[in-house]
Amino acid sequence: MPLLFDKNSILETIKEHPDMARRLWIEAGHERASDECIKEAKRQGISFRVLPREAFSKRFQGARFHICLERDDVSYTDQDAFLKEIRSANNPLLCAFDGIYDPQNLGNIVRSAACLEVDGVIIPKDRSCGITETVTGISRGAIEHVKIVRVTNLPRYLDEMKGMGIFCYGLDEKGTTPLWNVDLNGPICLVFGSEDGLKRLTKTKCDEVLKIPTADAFPSLNVATSFAVSVYEVRRQRLKDRE
Repeated sequence: MPLLFDKNSILETIKEHPDMARRLWIEAGHERASDECIKEAKRQGISFRVLPREAFSKRFQGARFHICLERDDVSYTDQDAFLKEIRSANNPLLCAFDGIYDPQNLGNIVRSAACLEVDGVIIPKDRSCGITETVTGISRGAIEHVKIVRVTNLPRYLDEMKGMGIFCYGLDEKGTTPLWNVDLNGPICLVFGSEDGLKRLTKTKCDEVLKIPTADAFPSLNVATSFAVSVYEVRRQRLKDRE
């Protein structure tokens, strides 16, 4: 059973998905600091228990925090149900990742996705990091606000989205067109590679491959940073058009 130690993640789980929360544990002497989580747990009918310091340390060895939530595993959004859902969405903003192996990168991506109102994060089932305790902790509760879709075949899934009228833009440092020279309104999916870049087959499925202009001497951005910059540009264009 996954354990959450970050207070923000715990609070968001209790608020947004109380059915997935099993029990809240608090180290004695830290009840006041955990008051918001305790109140929300009471409101949602989630059991909680205060443990003496020694018992808390023994139960959660290596924990750097003084609060812990036992929760069910994160449930992924079904890939077929997601396609049906976005079919009727108004200009969805989706993002797909061709394999991410670093859970800290994925956690930061999920956090940015929640902040910038991404409609779905698509990752492969194989050869990719899934939603782990590290990802959940790094996301600081954002995991409760973002739909994560695991697909069996990413290139085929991109084809299905394109057939629905969703334009797929790859992001790669070897792309030819600067990101901000493209109209990013309308239904789109931004496609990112792993830490090593886009795979050849995935790149061929993209309608166009864009780049984020960077310094010639050091052109490579971390994938989580590339994602945040790219999605922010989409949001900027869309908000500007509303003015």
